[in-house]
Amino acid sequence: MAVRKPMSHLCMLGEATDAPVSTANDEATVEKARSDFLAAALKGPKNGVDASPEQREQIESKLERLIELNTVKEPAYALLRPPYQYFDGTFELLYTNTAGGSSGKVGPFIGDVTQTFLGIRDNDAMGFSRRGVFTNNVQVGPLRVSLQARCESKTEEKLVITFEETSISLFGVPVKKKEFEIGAKGSKGSWSILYMDASLRVLKTNAGNYMVLKRGAPEGGESWMERQNRLGSEPL
Repeated sequence: MAVRKPMSHLCMLGEATDAPVSTANDEATVEKARSDFLAAALKGPKNGVDASPEQREQIESKLERLIELNTVKEPAYALLRPPYQYFDGTFELLYTNTAGGSSGKVGPFIGDVTQTFLGIRDNDAMGFSRRGVFTNNVQVGPLRVSLQARCESKTEEKLVITFEETSISLFGVPVKKKEFEIGAKGSKGSWSILYMDASLRVLKTNAGNYMVLKRGAPEGGESWMERQNRLGSEPL
């Protein structure tokens, strides 16, 4: 039986390599696993909330197969590496197995959950970002709850998340805002990036829950990198 070898970065760029397995076959395998997972997730309940054990088993078995085929090396570092192809845009929650607020469940309602990347901070001497800033948002009708946080890569897969502030708005009008105290209990968390491509990513939280997000339309009609490119300025 032939052993499948992971694609190298050269394969992803379409350059010649010594790999005996063709790039086309690898890409086809990943795309099938990706399609199988998306079909299962979309067939289930919104955001995966209140999925039955049978539905979760079906969805997560396909998700685990996709994770096995991740081709982005060192995804936590790649996320914050120029030209920021992964740390840009707005992503929509597709599936989670958490029962917490991150699922978008607010009382009897299930809201739309998005993650929007806002920019980077603290470039090092080589031009690599030390921290990325983003918001996690839950929208239920006119009510919007946002959490702003920053992330920093700690290992090849792991990101440390530091929460900065929460805000609540109603009909687009801010009604409450609260900043987290530095070092306070509950002000930090972590993610492990298990799978990542240009439009899909699979995260595992420090609580052991999956968060799968799919790229959507950029919030405000323009991502932060699109705005920086249009203005001709450096990322901030």
